[in-house]
Amino acid sequence: MKFLYAIFFGLLLWSCSSEKEAPAIQWDFQRVEREMSSAKSDAEMSAVLTKYPEITVGYFGATTENTPFLAQDLYRLYANPALRKFYDQSQEASFFGGDSLEIELKTAFTKIQQEFPGVKTPKIRTVFSGFGGVGGGEYTAQNLVVSDSLIIVGLDFFMGSRGLYKAPNVYEYQMRRLEPKALVAQVILQYSAFLIKQTENDASLLSDMIWYGKGYVFTKTILPSVPDSLIFGYSQQEIAETNAFQKEVWEHFIDRKLLFSSDKNVKAKYLDDRPKTTEVGPACPGSIGRWLGWRIVDSYWKQKPKTTLAKILTDPEANRLFLDSGYRGEADKK
Repeated sequence: MKFLYAIFFGLLLWSCSSEKEAPAIQWDFQRVEREMSSAKSDAEMSAVLTKYPEITVGYFGATTENTPFLAQDLYRLYANPALRKFYDQSQEASFFGGDSLEIELKTAFTKIQQEFPGVKTPKIRTVFSGFGGVGGGEYTAQNLVVSDSLIIVGLDFFMGSRGLYKAPNVYEYQMRRLEPKALVAQVILQYSAFLIKQTENDASLLSDMIWYGKGYVFTKTILPSVPDSLIFGYSQQEIAETNAFQKEVWEHFIDRKLLFSSDKNVKAKYLDDRPKTTEVGPACPGSIGRWLGWRIVDSYWKQKPKTTLAKILTDPEANRLFLDSGYRGEADKK
């Protein structure tokens, strides 16, 4: 009996130790907007900006010398009742209250470290500036600033359709990617650009399609539970119809010999952010070339399931990946 217990206990220990442990990452995440909102004077706001010079320069585009003037504008902005109400909404649980945003991002970057051992985790900062309503347009602001070492998130841009105010110059078809639940996916999607490798002298539409496709495969792998609508920005109906008619979409690309075109105007039609890709059809969603690139890369991984995510992203040969994918417009078999 003792012998059987020893065997069982040994197997239990082996099972636990064989599980892939989550790697430790250098985590530097700061909710700067909360410190900004607590400032009681120009001087306190200036102290916050001095503490985070990467925000002053990297997000607002201000020089170090201009920090006191930016601080003055920001302090008055937060004192504005309309902006304060908008900010308070951002701190509600259904938006960015609590620590759920930090937990989701840390989980995502921990998984990235598992897939890409040794990759340095970027610092992450969050801000809230009323769409850059400071300095009379003298300073900049945007939804995301992403590099391999620093990510700055403008939370006000991700308040979505329920936000008290809408970001300027944002169309309805773009709003899905600016919903609160889309924020983490959009961060990871943009960050993927620093892990992807492509042949530099390949300027074909196919190469660009696969570059985008790799980003989508990466994002969907790191965030498997995030709906496609929040990653691609397509409505549920657009996703369903594009899946159903992908053979027709593919034939459009083949019939017009688009894949190896390097014409910038041609590439813009199929890759740029547009409400529709009318060249394919009136109901075809925009950026259909990016979506098709995802189908190619996804098909490649299904053909070679033992290939690692890192290998897929860093293999620069787009044409070889396309040929090995076997993709010819077929929908997944159920």
